[in-house]
Amino acid sequence: METLHDSPIKCSDIFKALPDQQKHIRVVMMIGVAGVGKTFSVQKFCLDWAEGLENQDVDLVIPLSFRELNLIKDEQYSLLELLRVFHPTLQEVTAEQLAGSKVLFIFDGLDESRLSLDFNKSKVVSDVTQKSSVNVLLTNLIQGKLLPSALVWITSRPAAANQIPPACVDRVTEVRGFTDDQKEEYFRKRVSDEELSSRIISHIKTSRSLHIMCLIPVFCWITATVLDHMLTTDKRGELPKTLTDMYSHFLLVQTKRKKLKYAEGHETSPQELTEADREVLLKLGRLAFEQLEKGNIMLYQEDLERCGLDVTEASLYSGVCSEIFKKESVIFQKTVYCFVHLSVQEFLAAVYLFHCYTNRNTQVLKDFLGKDFNPKSFLKKISMYFGKKDNYPSLDVFLKTAMEKSLRSKNGHLDLFVRFLHGLSLESNQRLLGGLLGQTDNSPEITQRAINNLKKMKKTKISPDRSINIFHCLTEINDHSVHQEIQEFLKSKNRSEKRLSEIHCSALAYMLQMSEEVLDELDLSQYNTSDEGKLRLIPAVRNCRKARLWSCGLSEISCSSLASALKSNPSHLRELDLGGNENLKDSGVKQLCAGLESPNCRLETLRSVHLFYSCTV
Repeated sequence: METLHDSPIKCSDIFKALPDQQKHIRVVMMIGVAGVGKTFSVQKFCLDWAEGLENQDVDLVIPLSFRELNLIKDEQYSLLELLRVFHPTLQEVTAEQLAGSKVLFIFDGLDESRLSLDFNKSKVVSDVTQKSSVNVLLTNLIQGKLLPSALVWITSRPAAANQIPPACVDRVTEVRGFTDDQKEEYFRKRVSDEELSSRIISHIKTSRSLHIMCLIPVFCWITATVLDHMLTTDKRGELPKTLTDMYSHFLLVQTKRKKLKYAEGHETSPQELTEADREVLLKLGRLAFEQLEKGNIMLYQEDLERCGLDVTEASLYSGVCSEIFKKESVIFQKTVYCFVHLSVQEFLAAVYLFHCYTNRNTQVLKDFLGKDFNPKSFLKKISMYFGKKDNYPSLDVFLKTAMEKSLRSKNGHLDLFVRFLHGLSLESNQRLLGGLLGQTDNSPEITQRAINNLKKMKKTKISPDRSINIFHCLTEINDHSVHQEIQEFLKSKNRSEKRLSEIHCSALAYMLQMSEEVLDELDLSQYNTSDEGKLRLIPAVRNCRKARLWSCGLSEISCSSLASALKSNPSHLRELDLGGNENLKDSGVKQLCAGLESPNCRLETLRSVHLFYSCTV
């Protein structure tokens, strides 16, 4: 595979080949986490083209969002009819003109799609006047069977990008969000008071988790909203240091904003949540929870009504949730709904489930915590817990079961959700949300048991990358002991004498990944830990030049993590030693090959005495 260097690229140039490239760029996949600026990039591209500033060789730019395409997923259209439905100004365009023009199709928000894109069994459509389902039209466009000269640009969150086969994509670009300098620039522009913006920037730097999250523009907006409010009101409590604390304050600021009274130009302390506020927020929480389980972030009227939300209810849009929950009119004047950011949906979902726990909503808890577990004895145990009030599980048992549930998720869609659950278990956040969660028995003993459960959690069949979320949950529950112990370990001169637990290894892998310095060599044999502990260190491969993973028991799941490191952008790894991993099976080798074939992979040396496969590097 041709090696592509990790260098910035302008949106206006994403279809232009690099100087040393001969390949024509027809299909581009742009990935990025929720709220990082993918749709903004699309809009900027369209605006520059429309104003005659960029890409004037393109005759027609046709933006189509998946949230709109979802509304007609069961109907039949030809491509020409589809364009006329979404863009009435194209009514006069003929099939001949469309085929003879240089056209760019932009499909924004693949992660919001409810279409079934089947690239293996989809029927062939090669005529723009031939009717078919929307998903068949899209697969043929992307594969180049329909309008083969057309350019295609798809945006997606990383977890959903695999719906498009790699063979169909000529270039992958990533929107990474703000650099550290851009974070500071954002806060200085967002908060006009120079002293106030400096205090906000200073506070963000004191919390590693907050500082990292601020690479996402939407999170910068949430942070600025909360800290600006807290630093300018008369009520100046301790500033939030964890994600849960920040989102709890954000929820209160947004729901109370229109109820604030002003005195001499300063905001007074906000009132408590009213019963009406709590009712609407819990309904929104149920909506967030049910759709998060299904993996949906775009919602429709029937979804709201199923949770008891009246779309005509004034309180829903009168400021109570105006900055939390959004509605917009799309094609045919139909309305779609979404939370202002995926993390807000995850937070409200956690609030709802925690409320169900404190209020003993046994059906919701059994459905969520028990339905995917085996063997049957565990289901029986869960039923026993939730079936008798006098044997109701303590808070630490509830959190442990939720953590195990999240670790079983294949794509990690419950990871942030379960972090919020742990943060909501703290009395400070329960007190802050004023009765929204209910009362729990969160004595120091129970909190310590929850911390111990996280530190002892061992799951051999989960990705090492996913194990890092256990460490994040410790941060949310205000336990920093593991972080401090790893810092002491890194300062130690006799590291081999220090026995590392599995949670220590997850924390170390995370800290090495986040380090601004690239590690010269990662040698797992140098760490005094268990076999699982060594596997948990694999994510650190992302930030090292040489990795020696000798006899560490690589499996398909850990190979997936290693392949992810090879695909990472930028990829620093130049030398990889996999010797002694005799149990590496075909499935694991295929994972590795996928990483080696990535355009981002810059590996120069691969050693393994047991790897008798032909891999293109």
